[in-house]
Amino acid sequence: MKVLPLALLSISIILLSLQSDGSFPDNGQYRESVEGRDQEVVYTEQKELNVTNRLAVIEIAGWGDIVIELYDDMAPITTDNFAELASSGFYDGISFHRCIDDFVAQTGDPNTRNNNPYDDGMGGSSTTIPLEICPNATHVDGAVGMARSTETDSASSQFYICDGPQHDLDDAVRMEKTGDHGYAVFGVVIEGLDVAKSIAGCETYGNLRPLLRDHPVDDIVMTSVTIIEGEPIERMDDDIPSNGKDVGNIPFLNLSTLGLIVISLAIIFNRRR
Repeated sequence: MKVLPLALLSISIILLSLQSDGSFPDNGQYRESVEGRDQEVVYTEQKELNVTNRLAVIEIAGWGDIVIELYDDMAPITTDNFAELASSGFYDGISFHRCIDDFVAQTGDPNTRNNNPYDDGMGGSSTTIPLEICPNATHVDGAVGMARSTETDSASSQFYICDGPQHDLDDAVRMEKTGDHGYAVFGVVIEGLDVAKSIAGCETYGNLRPLLRDHPVDDIVMTSVTIIEGEPIERMDDDIPSNGKDVGNIPFLNLSTLGLIVISLAIIFNRRR
């Protein structure tokens, strides 16, 4: 009977097919062109496990400090942009200009340094970055995201801190509901969330000055934003897959090796018969 060799051969073919590049999500990124507009969206499929996240310490005059873990492992383009601006002193002296209780506290606009509150929220740095989305980075309570205009790739220097979960801002949710892209989350508050929530709930002009409805009455100024490099992660070489992909629990023998062993056994058994 040749049932067993045929069965072994079938199993080996299945094992070999599972080793193809399409079996596991790629650690890299790809860009999606938006039809009719000169825009790009960068999707990061999963966490980059061998990256150590940096921290950002925001000092706010009269309010306290907010410490953010930057998602270097999920949004490297966005975190690099933020870290470069912070290290250059760009954020020093910039105020929060949009505060909505139970929603967000937003800052990062250099226009807040002048004496005209009516142009607050319209400024940025000299460069913009593409929208960078990772499905693992969502708008949880304390999430930090990039503000932008209706143009997908218009994010620059403005960012916001979520006061409570705001998953309606997630890319997947917005795409399903409206067909429009969401916003890039690039970090989360790990210390000082109470400070961020107090700022989100601060006194604003409201109906007294409708054009400044969500603008704080008093200046809430970031005196500095300091980037702290993370400590390197100590890992055994065997802990990281050689192909750079996170495949979960890696078997003692990889699938290709198992497939070849099964083929060899099938041939040997068939010859003996």
